[in-house]
This record gives sequence, structure tokens and C-alpha cells, in this order.
Amino acid sequence: MIGSHLLWFLVACGNRPLPDTGHLVDTDDTGEVTDTGEVTDTGVEDPPWTLGPPGACGFTYQRDAASGAQERGAWSPPPVEGADGVIAHSEPPAPGTWVLPLSDRRSTEGLVMPDYFDNMPLFARAQPWGGGSRCYELPGGSAWLTEGQAWGLYRDLAERTTGVALDDRPEVRTALGLRGAWPGTFAWHGNAQDRFNDAMVLLWREASGAPRVLEFPVNTDTGAYPFGVDAASSLKPNRRYFTANGWHRDYNALRNQQASYGVADDTNHNGHWDSDRNGWLGPALGEDHERAGSAHNIHVAAVPAPWETAVVGAWSAGCQTIPGMENWTAFIGNAWTGTGDEVHYFLVDARDIDPQVWQPCDPDGGHACPYYVEDLPREGQAWVHRGDTADGESRWDRYNCSDADESGPEVAYVLRYDGEGTLSASVECEDPVVDVDVHILSGDDADACLARGHWSAEAKITPGRYVILVDTWVDGGQPLDGPYTLRIEVSE
Repeated sequence: MIGSHLLWFLVACGNRPLPDTGHLVDTDDTGEVTDTGEVTDTGVEDPPWTLGPPGACGFTYQRDAASGAQERGAWSPPPVEGADGVIAHSEPPAPGTWVLPLSDRRSTEGLVMPDYFDNMPLFARAQPWGGGSRCYELPGGSAWLTEGQAWGLYRDLAERTTGVALDDRPEVRTALGLRGAWPGTFAWHGNAQDRFNDAMVLLWREASGAPRVLEFPVNTDTGAYPFGVDAASSLKPNRRYFTANGWHRDYNALRNQQASYGVADDTNHNGHWDSDRNGWLGPALGEDHERAGSAHNIHVAAVPAPWETAVVGAWSAGCQTIPGMENWTAFIGNAWTGTGDEVHYFLVDARDIDPQVWQPCDPDGGHACPYYVEDLPREGQAWVHRGDTADGESRWDRYNCSDADESGPEVAYVLRYDGEGTLSASVECEDPVVDVDVHILSGDDADACLARGHWSAEAKITPGRYVILVDTWVDGGQPLDGPYTLRIEVSE
């Protein structure tokens, strides 16, 4: 975890001669600027697949999920209060444990399993591929991918969205959660509360280098249950979490190794983080808030089939829960390489998948091809970029953080940051000729605004993916677009 920093974003529309592309620059006390190197190229190769018609995979998840809900059952844990932000582990205790031998590979130690029972069958995509290909619903159509292509797709999705490199050494495991997307799909489906309607992907390379991909249904939010004060919270997406082979209660699972990280507290216990962007509750009704949390593990939920309509309930106060013992056995049996071995966990919101995963481009400041803020500068340096909103596109007219008319064209930047701090942005323009404002967003969504300002804006951030938009204010129907210069500074 990178230590706390103060990040400054400045947009200046004056006449200072600055480079036209993103650079790291040194600044001295007089404000003079010297060039120290260009930003690395972020282009990607063309995707290695051919798109067919949408819906050709024949997935019925959405239809089955709408068919009705399972009963919650008679068991109900008592409400608890979290200790220093630690989430509750309030699911029913297992009647006992048993040992799954793993002497065939990787580790000679036995894998301690909970003695739960349920009727959930093994998910088809959680089984070994055995060669051949599988169907995926991608943006723009369906495609049949080999296991190697699927491995590369998920790797790019994790790395490009979070900015963190995946450890692809042989026999090292990586877990990737996709919040708001069914397994085998990547489009946001609304993320109805209290359901196992997210996707969990387990990735690794064998000692021979052969890629392996297994996919599971999962819940990455909280269950809808009154756990108590500060005892339920959702992990924030678009970042990497440090997990490892360890324990959950009295059985082996993936245990979070971090003492503290930013979470979204489910204060009203409805199984959601009720930000404006999610749309589950209006801001007047939402009680949820952000805070520090810990103890979000990856473990089983012994719930009845079918998984599409099974409820999460008390099985998760924020842990990532995989439904059914057969699915859990397949997941942990393949994820486990030895006590204490790291298994990095990437959690991505389906709405925030980096667009270059699907369509390579040379960054131009558009929403589908934003400029990337790479190699955040050290103390005494700044990252600067010159642009012109007249060359931008008009997607967002108003934001949930302001009622200002921003219907003029905007230019988009993406910051992928693996630390915590305060992100500040300021803008200076030649009024009234040019009037552009700056917006700090948690996603490329007008309802994801964290801060906005005519001259300056500031927001606390934790590791994740952020969008900075330089947007044009409209005065009496006239957009006041024009040139600007963006500068990013970091100070302790």
C-alpha cells in the first residue's frame, strides 16, 4: 500500500508554453518547468477474437433470476457490532470439518473444509475446460474463446482497469471479481440486492505455462440483513486486494491480509452501497457512508439451488461468498497452494471496465479513449497535459454534485492509483472567453461525481480507478470551450 499523499490536479488556460502531451516535469520555487520524460504509450493490440451476434451464447441468467426468490430459511443470527470496522462473520457455523487431500499437486497438507450441506450443483463454467472453447457475451456481440484467450482477456481487464500488474508466474493464483455482471458476460445488469449475481474468476498458469481459467457465481456485496452497527460493508471496486491461503472461521479460505482499507458501510442493512450512481435509493433515503474496514474474506455460502435466486442474507456482511459446497470445493481446491501463499484479489465494477480492453485506440481524451495519467510524479515534480475542450465530446450535461450546465464538450482523463490520499483539482481560464470546470469521478458516470469546482475541487481517495473530466460550462446556450493545461502534483 502506497502511503498517504496529497494529489493536486490543476487546469490552467493561460499562455505558459507547456508540452502538448503528458510529461513529468520538475518545478522549482519560481514555477519554472523542465521536461523529464514522456508518458509511456498505452495502446493495445487488436483483440484476438471475432464477434458474432449478441445473445448467441444462450445464457438464461437474467431470466432465471427474475423467476422468483428462495426462502431465507429459519436460521437467523443475532445482530452484532463490528470492532474497529471489522465486518461480521455471522453465517451459521459449520457442523464440523473434514480434510480434502491435495497431495496430487502443489501442497501435501490437507485442505480443511466446512461440513455444510446443500443441493447446489457445480456451475458448468467452474469445471476444467478440457480443450476447445467457451462462449462469451462481449460488448458488441458474442465470441468463442479458447482458454488462453479467456486468460488474456481477464488479465487485461484486471490490469487495465486497476493499473496493477497481475502476477503471472507459474502456479501463482489470482482471483478476479466482476461486480454487476453474470459469469461469461461483462455488461452491467443492475446488480439487484441480496443475490449471487456477480462473477468470480480464478486464474493461474501451470508449471508448464498452460493457462487455466475457472468461473463461478459469487456475491461481492453485503447480504440484506441487520448485522449491527459498523458490521456490514462492501468492498470498493476497481482495485487490488491482498488475500492469501488462510482461514475463515474454522476452515481454509482466502483471507484478507490488510489491516484496513476503504469500504462502503451498509448502515441501512439493505445489501447495497446506496450511492447516487447505483440508483437503489435516492440521496435523501441513503444512510450509508464510507469508512475504513477489514476482514473481507472469500468463503462459501451453503444456500439452496438455483444460485440465480438464492438469497445471501446473513452469509455475507461484505465477504465475497461463493454459493454451494460443490462450487466452493472446486474454487478453494484450485486456489489453494499452501498456507500463507498470496492470492491477489482484483475487484472490478462492470461499468468501469477499461474501454481499451475491447477496442484499442490512441488516447484522444474521449470517453472511450481517455488520456491516462501514468507514473505519478515524485515530490517536486508535476504531470502536465495541454488540451482543448473544443476537440472533446459532449456526453454528460449535468452531474449529481452540481446543477451547473456542463453540456459543452469535455475531455476525459483516467487515474489508476494504488494508494490513499486527497485528490485536488483546480482550473484557471481566460474568462469570459473560455470557461471549463473540473470534475473528479469514481467512474465514467455523471452520477459518480466525488467533487466539482469552477476553480478547484478536492476529494479523499483510496486505491482505485478515477475519471477526471475537464468539462465546458454553457452560458445562455453558448458553450465556452477552449484550450487548457492540466497539471498534476503530488505532495506528502
